[in-house]
Amino acid sequence: MSLCKKITRREFIEKSTLGTVGLTIASTFGAPVLLANPSPSDVIGIGMIGIGIRGSSLLRQIMNVSRTQVRGVCDAYTPYLERAAKTVKSVNSNVISYVDYRDLMRNKDIDAVIIATPDHLHAPVSIAAAEAGKDIYVEKPLTRTIPEAINLVNAVKKNKRVLQLGHGARSSPSNWRAREIYKSGMFGHVTLVRTSMFRNTAGGAWVYNIPPEAGSDNVDWRRFLENAPEKRDFDLDRFFRWRKYWDYGTGVAGDMFSHSYDAVNFILDLGIPKTCVANGGVYYWKEKREVPDVFNAVWDYPDRGLALTFNSTFSNSSEGVETGTQIFGDKASYTRGKVFLEPSTERNREIIEKLREERRKKGEEIESGETIPVYTYTKEDGLYFTSHMQNFIDCVRTREKPRCHEDVALEEAVTCIMSVIAYKEGRRVTWDPVKQEVV
Repeated sequence: MSLCKKITRREFIEKSTLGTVGLTIASTFGAPVLLANPSPSDVIGIGMIGIGIRGSSLLRQIMNVSRTQVRGVCDAYTPYLERAAKTVKSVNSNVISYVDYRDLMRNKDIDAVIIATPDHLHAPVSIAAAEAGKDIYVEKPLTRTIPEAINLVNAVKKNKRVLQLGHGARSSPSNWRAREIYKSGMFGHVTLVRTSMFRNTAGGAWVYNIPPEAGSDNVDWRRFLENAPEKRDFDLDRFFRWRKYWDYGTGVAGDMFSHSYDAVNFILDLGIPKTCVANGGVYYWKEKREVPDVFNAVWDYPDRGLALTFNSTFSNSSEGVETGTQIFGDKASYTRGKVFLEPSTERNREIIEKLREERRKKGEEIESGETIPVYTYTKEDGLYFTSHMQNFIDCVRTREKPRCHEDVALEEAVTCIMSVIAYKEGRRVTWDPVKQEVV
């Protein structure tokens, strides 16, 4: 069901020149459709699998969702497991701790699982959940490989499960607004989307602190390895800083580009690209590391006449702004919640000059060629959406598809992994939608 009424490009421009565009879109966009309320006794039993940095955050989120109860926690590192159990016992003394996720799946009182494990475990844990009749909230990226992603999606569909991928961008009002504007035709023909992610800290480069108490006595190395392609010797760096290694993750593509891609995919309905090229390397962080700390990629959509780019480095924070997304159309562009008209038509030039004149009347100094946004998103626009986690729980009850369901999750997985393959093999790769494989 649509959450908004369409607004035409003409309506958008006419209202924007009057300085009321924000109010106009807010009124036509509307609030999200409310889902049916469960009965007071309808409590969703939750199992938490993977309770490290991200998992701890998701644990706090789900504990704040009404009519849910965390009934099981699972992690390969004993202190994380004990910490999570202690947190949950403050509201549910009967919570059960598990060292093996398969045992958690056998608990009939658990209706849904939240998975925040390393990437290589997403597929086996999610597939086990689907086969056990559990609904699934799984962190991004969906999987480490394309075959895993296809198998996971098939398991979800076969077992009629609800799956939500952890991309909160689809629950962001500003992205809903951007989607609305794009659908209005405001941008015209979009030919280029530019995304980026910049960091300049050890944590941002995945050089996380290793707890001094960690060792072979409290790290279950065998369960951590699970389906990793190489059965390596015990290594605390690999366990706590797994994102640096290809055995367990997808590098910059899955950890960082995946956020940008999913947001852009939501706004523009891009789907899976035709081709991808990628390059980069380990140029700055010279400690133990396999995945690049500088990464650049280009995905092409020839049927759309559009290219998508991504640039990233771990040695510069880009003036403190980590992420950036810009959408370039022949009639307008979008960057950081602002829409700028292209002076490519007489009508647009008139609107731009009118905006400048309005600023001058307010006493502002405006240069003749200065660009002024025709629209700027603010929280005052009045949009409201339930959280990404709440949306998942709502859909567990109603059996509707959540915002980041398995179909768009597959698009995310394929797009990200295409760039990993292109980087590793040093070639341009192509997606074959019939064979469902990279060639």
